[in-house]
Amino acid sequence: GEKNKDTERHERLSLESDCSLNIKNVTEEDYGSYTCRQWIKKQKQNPDARVFLHVLHVSVSPSSSSSSSSSSSSSSQTEISPGRSVTLSCQLYSDTGLSCDDLVSSEGFELLWVNQA
Repeated sequence: GEKNKDTERHERLSLESDCSLNIKNVTEEDYGSYTCRQWIKKQKQNPDARVFLHVLHVSVSPSSSSSSSSSSSSSSQTEISPGRSVTLSCQLYSDTGLSCDDLVSSEGFELLWVNQA
């Protein structure tokens, strides 16, 4: 297998022996359409296989509801203390031109907030 090397992200892409594509450290910029094209002796074989990668980004923002509580935040972890509240937000990145509601109804996506505490 080969991968295009004309993108900034090519160093985070790797091909497995079964021709699957792995993307390390996925970011919002990775969303979009990926095409798998089969070639044998410089001749294109079969139709292209096109895959859309949708990226769901969830962020946590602590907000103070008590001045005596403490909270620390970093890019990967947020501590929540009693008397504090937190706001969870998510954004779906997709190049299909569909809104999140359209993707839920047409593609069967299901987005749920789950309390695993």
